This record gives sequence, C-alpha cells and structure tokens, in this order.
Amino acid sequence: MIQPNPSTALAVVLIDELARNGVGFVVVSPGSRSGALALAAHRSEVVSVQIVIDERSAAFRALGRAKATGAPAAVISTSGTAAANFWPAVVEAGMSMTPLVVISADRPRELRGVGANQTIEQEGLFGSYVRFNATIEAPTVDDDDNESWRSTASRAVVEALGRSGRAGAVHLNVAFREPTVPVSDDGRSQSPPFTHPTDGRPDGQPWLSRVVPEAPSPGLELPFSERGLVIAGDGVYDRDALVSTADSVGWPVLGTALSGLRGRGSLSAYHFALAGGVLPALSPEVVLVVGRVGPSHRLEDLIAEARYRFRVDSAGRNIDPALNATAVIHADPVSLLTSLVPDVTEGEWAQTWIQTDQAVREATSTYLAGLREPTGAGIAAALDASSWETLVVASSLPIRDVDAQLTRTGTVIGNRGASGIDGFVSTALGVASARSKTVALSGDLSLLHDSNGFLASDEEDLVIVVADNKGGGLFDSLPQARHAPAFERLFITPPKRALYRLAEFHELAYAETVELSGLSDLILVGLERGGTTLLRVPVDRQSDVACRRALDQIGAETARSAQS
Repeated sequence: MIQPNPSTALAVVLIDELARNGVGFVVVSPGSRSGALALAAHRSEVVSVQIVIDERSAAFRALGRAKATGAPAAVISTSGTAAANFWPAVVEAGMSMTPLVVISADRPRELRGVGANQTIEQEGLFGSYVRFNATIEAPTVDDDDNESWRSTASRAVVEALGRSGRAGAVHLNVAFREPTVPVSDDGRSQSPPFTHPTDGRPDGQPWLSRVVPEAPSPGLELPFSERGLVIAGDGVYDRDALVSTADSVGWPVLGTALSGLRGRGSLSAYHFALAGGVLPALSPEVVLVVGRVGPSHRLEDLIAEARYRFRVDSAGRNIDPALNATAVIHADPVSLLTSLVPDVTEGEWAQTWIQTDQAVREATSTYLAGLREPTGAGIAAALDASSWETLVVASSLPIRDVDAQLTRTGTVIGNRGASGIDGFVSTALGVASARSKTVALSGDLSLLHDSNGFLASDEEDLVIVVADNKGGGLFDSLPQARHAPAFERLFITPPKRALYRLAEFHELAYAETVELSGLSDLILVGLERGGTTLLRVPVDRQSDVACRRALDQIGAETARSAQS
C-alpha cells in the first residue's frame, strides 16, 4: 500500500507489527514529532488508544495495564524531556518483570547535536533498565526497510515478554522527518509518497517466531528436614502446585499478599506471630524463599534462623537482600520441592505453625473489631471483607497493612519492583482498564504524587480508598521519628490539601467516612455506580502508631501462649 510520506509509512508499520505481537493497548502523550505514531495507533482497528497528558503518568498507565493482563502495553512520547519522564515506570517494569514497550519519537540525525529545538540524546536513554533498545533512523523515500522495521518491532516485544531472559521494558527510539501527518505536503514541508512494500506476514502473524527457552535445571537438591518452611513472594511459578507440594512434604507456606496465595492454603498472620522474635517452636531448619518477599525485617529474622537458606527464582533474579543465602537458585521452586523425599513424620511442625497462625489472626482481628476510630490496619482489614476482585496497593504503609491483614483470595497488584509511590494513580487506572471490580488503596501522598494521572481521555471504573494520615506516616516507625530535627517538615511533609477539592477538579465521585463498618458498602456503591470514586478515610497518626504497637503486643503474646 502506498503511503503519503516515509514517516507515515514507518509509523503504520511499527503499530501494525506491535499489534501482531500482542500489543493491543497504547497510551499516547500528545506531541508533534510523535504525531505519525499517534495517528497510526488511532487509525488501527485492533489497538485501543488512551491519551494521557503527563508522560510519567502515561507510562504508569501502560504499566498498570500490563500488570493486569500480562500482555505487553506500549507508551508513546514526543522528543526531548518527554521521554525522560518514562524513567520511573521503566525502572519499575524492569524490576517487576512487567512487559512494557516504550516508544520515543526523535529528531532525524541531522538535527541532533546542532541546537535543534526539543532535542536531547535519546539513544540508550534508559541504560541497563531495559531488556532491549534500538534506534530506527528517519526513513527517506529511497529506503526499502519494511523487513528491518518489522524485525526490530517484533524483537522488541519478544524481549519485553522475556523470551530470552526476564520480562521488562524495551525502548524503541524512532526518528521522524516532517511531514509527520498523512499527507505529502503539510504546508511547511513536502515529501514524495512512500511506494515501497509495507506488508507484514500472511494471516496477521508476527515477523519473528517466538522461541521459548527450556526451563533451567535446578542443579541442586534440597536437604529434607521436618522443620522446613516455604516463604512465597512474587515471581513466576505455579501457585497451587507450590502449596500442594509443600503440603505433601509437611512444610508450611507463608504467603505474602503479592504472592497470590492468600486464601489458597498459605499462612498470613506471620507478621504479628513474629513480633516478639522467632519463638523456638517456630524456628525452621530449612527455608525455601520463592521470589521477592518484600522488605520485612521479621521475615528476614525468621530466614536467618534456618541452617539452610535457599533463595529461588525461576526468572533468574539474584534476590538475597540479607546476603546470607546458603544458595541462590535459578530454577522452578515446585521442581525443587518435588525432589524432596520426606521422612515419615507426624506433621507436628506444620500443625504448630497452623495453630499459631490461626490463634494470632483471631486475636488481632478481635482487637481491630473493637476499635472506634479508623486506622491503617483497620482499613486493610475492612478491605479484606469488601467486594473487590483486584486490589491495587500503594507502597509505604498501605502495602504493609494489606500484607499484615489480607486473608482472602483475590489478585493483589503493587509497584514493588522499585517500591516507589510514584505513578500509583495511573497504575491503578491502567489495571482498572482491564479488570472489573478494581479497588485501590493509597495514602494521601501517593494519591497527590500522581494526581496528574486523572488527566486522561478515558475514565475507568475504579474506587480509590485513601487512608489520609496527613503525610508520610511510615516515618513514625523509622529512626527519623526519634532522631531527626524538623521531623514533621522534612519527613512527614503534610500536604495541607483537601482531597474533596481534588475530586471536584477532576470530576470524580467523592465520599468519606470514619465508620469502617460501612466501608464495604461505600465501596460497593462506587463499583456499581461506575466511573472513578475517591473514598477518603481520615486516620490520626498517633492513634495509628498506638494500634500498630498494640497489634504487635497481642501477636507476640498470643504466639507465646499458643506454644504452652
């Protein structure tokens, strides 16, 4: 098919090839140099396009979509500092193994390094945080490069999906000459039509076939002990098989909220059971840590108790934050557990953990049910009983509260690759674009940090519950609270903004409550109404700190009593 100019031809080919490789969701931030890409995506019959003004928010919107679906999503920017705003999402995608295709439009080579407007060095912009990067130079009418363009786009998606390693972000830096609109004469620049072939493979097939690498061999057998323990975090593995295999050898499974194992046979009250230290009856001899389990000092203390400490990740990540692993293994954790030949035991070890977990959960839940004012823990516990199918959780206190309180099944998504609070609103909206009954839990700072995420072309069905403690409440539990001068100003950073005004500005539905017993009903109303709802729950920081201390004391005392 003849295209009106080379830039249009290149853009049409790239969007078509990305779609053939499974990229069906494209987020575009407006710009002139990227105009050909935006128009090609808009005209595509198989690509869904969303417009987000802020490039940082746009990248997180695509990231959220990819996290929700597992399919690669793309984000497009114009040249200059626009592309630099993708950095935080690129880092998160790389560290959380999320397939993200980043496309930055660029000036042609003759305009780089000569002071041309809106031009920076974009080649290799994201360094080692991308799985693949390539620059496609601006074509001319003489360049018959369809095969090269399609091969590059196809390979980018293959690498984003981790076919030759780990999934993550990839970067295509694509240069365009004007005209970047689908005409041969745009009034200020001219170009003859592009007459070379631009067809893809027959039957809509991708240009490159995908070769799935063989599963890595464990290369190591675990020593069997009756006092074995599995701690499961995020990662690529068969969840149900992990629990059933661990159960067959008598090893309890502690599952983080992000593991996807809550309500599926894993234990969840360990945070409070370990509040007083690791009790002798709960001290393991062998620990198998699967994937990333998050920054929990209590879990790390539990791991350190074991004689054998194995960190396993099937994606080949080197995860050993305490630098004390007996071995870091790149293999399938289920295969490792299957290799165990257990001795004949009575299963007393597993029962000790199960009974302790149940007793601690009952005691802490009873305490929370008796509180009269909202706390972060109380909000998370109320969410545990509300009608969501997917829960998106912000970093800092929210994910810690959810990890401590969640007991039921459901998909939990968080940006825990780099654990930043940035991009949270956009991530949640991206998730909601693919999943029904999505609820998000945020602190007030995480919400405000990405309020530009609401400046998008499409509104999603999403309820955002905001635990408003007027600043960074996490710091109340850190050394800064005791030793830092100007603690409130430098670390808590109270924003002094009324969230209802933010909701009015962005035309969001809004409600607030101090009655946690009615939180589930308010969430249900928001989900049934549709659109985006902001649901504020005020939290007093001092009361919140007191609640956390009380829960720790109850957990420690209950765990000790369970052993007597």
